Amino acid sequence: MLISTLIVGCAPSQTTTATTETSEDRAKLAEQEYSFGLEYFKQSNFDAAIEKFENAIEYQSNYIPAYIALAKAYLGKRDIVNAQTQYKKAKQINPQDPRPYEGLAALYADQKQFGEAMSEYEGGLAVDPENVNLLNGYAYVYSKIGQYDKALEYYNKSLAYEPDNLSTIYAIAQVYIDKGEPDKAITYLQDVKAARPENTDVRKKLAEVLTDLERYNEAIAEYEYLLEKDPNNCPLYLQCGQVYQRQKKYSAALQAFQKARELEPNNPLPILYLADLRISQGKYGPAEELVKDALALEPGSTYAQVLLGDIYLRRGYNAKNKWDNSKSKSSCPTLNSAISYLRTAITYYTKATSDMSFGTYARNEITRSNNWIETLEEDKWFYCK
Repeated sequence: MLISTLIVGCAPSQTTTATTETSEDRAKLAEQEYSFGLEYFKQSNFDAAIEKFENAIEYQSNYIPAYIALAKAYLGKRDIVNAQTQYKKAKQINPQDPRPYEGLAALYADQKQFGEAMSEYEGGLAVDPENVNLLNGYAYVYSKIGQYDKALEYYNKSLAYEPDNLSTIYAIAQVYIDKGEPDKAITYLQDVKAARPENTDVRKKLAEVLTDLERYNEAIAEYEYLLEKDPNNCPLYLQCGQVYQRQKKYSAALQAFQKARELEPNNPLPILYLADLRISQGKYGPAEELVKDALALEPGSTYAQVLLGDIYLRRGYNAKNKWDNSKSKSSCPTLNSAISYLRTAITYYTKATSDMSFGTYARNEITRSNNWIETLEEDKWFYCK
């Protein structure tokens, strides 16, 4: 007993030092995790970003930016449900912060749930009535449901707070176009150009609207100004060339497209524009060679398939016209060529029918080709037995 008592008595006394994290420490750690998450988000590494944002929330449960970033990361993964959940949590934590309203509203608008979107925009504007993002978002929803005057009302409110906001300026012009008043869009953009003549973005939008209105000479003047400021801009040359092509100024269009190809030799688009130009000129052989060059750069190009369809449809149409002008047994090879060309056109168009940009056009051309083939097959039965 004595030995054990001595051992116990000689044992060093144990003291527990309690380490406490202050709220300031936790806030710093939350900011650090949030910063790491943003870096992952920029790299589209959404899973890693989500982990970091959740860590930030663990350190500071009322850290609104982390909830909003977490929602955006879930949106990056197309996880709408979890994105909504995070925005709603942020709104519950601080109903006076406009950002969760904006995020939820934009999410609903993207899903075409316009009623829910408007409700969120209204909630956000009740908190911050001068918030440009909320005003623009609210105006956008009005424009999507066809209430153009209300859209203009809110865009103009937004513009009063940020007169140089180009997104708002473009949106107003687009509302006038959607409203069926493109001349007002032109006037609006021209007024902005007069106030800020060096602003190339305004001039680009103006050139596009002028082109849509078939005011080609004015559009060309804008493109010439833009190309003088930025002579190595491939997309500008393509847009300018398209205007020349609409005017049937084929030499000028050719120069513009060739310049674009020279600037970006590995870009298939200038080559396809050149092919489209050659089709307009009836030069189907050179056009087909150009399309093949473009396909070597981008084998899956839907635009290329459509152009090949156009080439063979026009060959078929020309052969059909020859047949129609001289229906006889001796002309049956021409009839057969027409049918063959049109069937080849259908093959190419079929590859584009599921494409959002070209699908309607491709289906219409398939219908046209089939109608011609049906007529030709009837003639074949009568003349070419």
